[in-house]
Amino acid sequence: LDAAVRVIALRGVANTSLADIAQEAGVTRGAIYWHFANKADLINSLWEQVVHFYAPLTEASESEDEPDPLGKLQELYISFFTGMVEDSLQQQLFRILFEEGDRSKDTEAIRQRHRQLRQERYWGLQIVLSNAIKRGQIPPDFDVQLGTVTIFSMIHGLIANWVMNPELVDIKKHGPLVVQNIFRMFRSGMELGPRQE
Repeated sequence: LDAAVRVIALRGVANTSLADIAQEAGVTRGAIYWHFANKADLINSLWEQVVHFYAPLTEASESEDEPDPLGKLQELYISFFTGMVEDSLQQQLFRILFEEGDRSKDTEAIRQRHRQLRQERYWGLQIVLSNAIKRGQIPPDFDVQLGTVTIFSMIHGLIANWVMNPELVDIKKHGPLVVQNIFRMFRSGMELGPRQE
């Protein structure tokens, strides 16, 4: 898996074969096929590593017993932004997702898996925000669905801009501030949707 990241970082997904990865890893191509059905399967295994790394914080933020759901979610995002800067695997995976020029069958399979992960995260965020209402962290009439869309849009936009223009966005520095501002807005009871008459 580490060899795959190194090769893909140099050549891109479309120009990397399992044979290239096997050569970089110092194993036979058969050994690669023993573990992975194809290139997309291998890269999706890399995604699972990332998801597994953040699973404890994700589960804690969604727990009904968590006394500070927004604080735990903020901790998750700060950890995530730091990981994106310091972990070459995460950087490369997000570059694959946002690289518009590579629309191969393999990258489409990777994007499909990421869409599934985003959908799971969408429902998870609704749980976090519902728990935050129960804990009195945000007003009882807060629009959970719109709040989830707001978080999704801001975080996705931040990541996309950092991947495409890292010189413009310091995600490790600005990411936590963006999250703090979103939650400050939520806590203040600022209306996200149209005013009800």
